[in-house]
Amino acid sequence: MLEDITPLNLEDSPKLFGLRYDQLVTCLVSLIVSTQLYSWLNPIPFLGHDLRLDVSILIGLVGPAYCLLTMHQNAGSWETIINFYVNPQVFIPGPDPNPTRFLTDEDLPEFIDFDDNLEDSVLI
Repeated sequence: MLEDITPLNLEDSPKLFGLRYDQLVTCLVSLIVSTQLYSWLNPIPFLGHDLRLDVSILIGLVGPAYCLLTMHQNAGSWETIINFYVNPQVFIPGPDPNPTRFLTDEDLPEFIDFDDNLEDSVLI
């Protein structure tokens, strides 16, 4: 009997319909909230137009917009962003973590100092 030797990649988040679970939940919740809000609200007339539909469409688009914004990120990226702004950070100066970035062995061109030559060539 052959054993399954497929590597287990734990960094992949599970997906359903091509969406991660947080994206799928956001799409479904925004759809449910927008349709329920449309049915619960009384008509809101504004310049001869009912604003219920516009508000419901905007709320319904929150889910797909979230999916587009988080397409290439993992589910914990928002937590990382929030922690960056909320948690206090102390930056301690220290040695350069990448000392090879400076070209110390580069051959530099020699520059001629023209100031000494200009004093001799100026005629008054």
